[in-house]
Amino acid sequence: MNYIKNLVNPAFKFLILSIATILFFSATHALAEDDTETEFLKSAFSGNNQAIEQLLEKGVNVNYQNEKGFSALMVASQYGHADIVDLLLKNNATVDLKNAGDATALILAAKNGHAGIVSALLAKGAQINTQTVDGITALMLAIQKGNETIVDELLAKGADIHLQTKEKLTALIIAAMEGRETIVDKLLAKNAKIDAQAADNSTALYMAARNGHTAIVETLLAKNASFDLTAINDTTPLYIAAQNGHVDIVNALLAKGAKVDVKDKNDATALTLAALAGNTEIAKALIKHGAKVDHKASKGFTPLILAAQNGHTAAIELLLENRAKIDLQNDDGITALMWAGLHDHAEAVKILLAKGANVKIKSKTGKTAAEIAKDPAIIELLQAAAK
Repeated sequence: MNYIKNLVNPAFKFLILSIATILFFSATHALAEDDTETEFLKSAFSGNNQAIEQLLEKGVNVNYQNEKGFSALMVASQYGHADIVDLLLKNNATVDLKNAGDATALILAAKNGHAGIVSALLAKGAQINTQTVDGITALMLAIQKGNETIVDELLAKGADIHLQTKEKLTALIIAAMEGRETIVDKLLAKNAKIDAQAADNSTALYMAARNGHTAIVETLLAKNASFDLTAINDTTPLYIAAQNGHVDIVNALLAKGAKVDVKDKNDATALTLAALAGNTEIAKALIKHGAKVDHKASKGFTPLILAAQNGHTAAIELLLENRAKIDLQNDDGITALMWAGLHDHAEAVKILLAKGANVKIKSKTGKTAAEIAKDPAIIELLQAAAK
């Protein structure tokens, strides 16, 4: 049995990444009918300038929107047909029409990285801070895609960096999550709120620490980002960095004085996770900064028991070198030796025996390590040690 399978929800799902039909144009559905307006949208989708000109001359409504709310300007903006965008704008297309998801031509152009079209729409007065039904802005999408040309123009034109999505994500949190170092710098230069928290209480620092973006973590720490704020499941940036094996980030947070023994909802600490994963470099750093080597998480599991569970011999030796109590039992009376034997980790069993583990201790069910083990070779080792 693996005690800690779901210590933390590792995937804060970013709504920007889901391409819903309510937000983005579906050509197949739009072309189901055979009429002038549908032909207009079809031509915008395929980039057929000549057809667009002919249909405009025939008097087609330049602002026609299909049942999903898409206009020709939105479609051309999404697919990067700059000539058609210019033609539609010259024919007085309304720049801020919204589709059923409240996306505008500007949002669609920014999402798909069409910088020239973004410029053309802004020049025609497009509303820069419009948000979709999920609260997503053009700036957020440009940041998520890492399109700095568009980001720079939107910032220069006054895009609001403090707006939030429905999940309370800000531009800075998105930039930190995606590893956009220079964009983080630009947002901080514009006084972005460094400790703004999303719906799960995560911050830009938490997201950067979770995803291994060391340079951004260092930048945020240099700007005095709060490093002990707790997010989802009572986890901190240090905890999530340790869980995901980001050694440099763990060291940076420890150097700033991050609390080492903050417990999550399962009473697990960063050291608990490092031992479970067998990450001795992180475990060593945590212990050096005062982490409790015998801390008991939920159900009484210690770092040593969890290291033994997965056969992490280096982690076992490190913990024992730092005076971890070898015979501590969890709530079921299981010791590290029993757990190593049960999970067929012969080398871990040998190390624990060599370090003096007591083979005669019994679990709450009245069984010794030899009686719990399944592998004949390990059973033989344990029986020999018991004589």
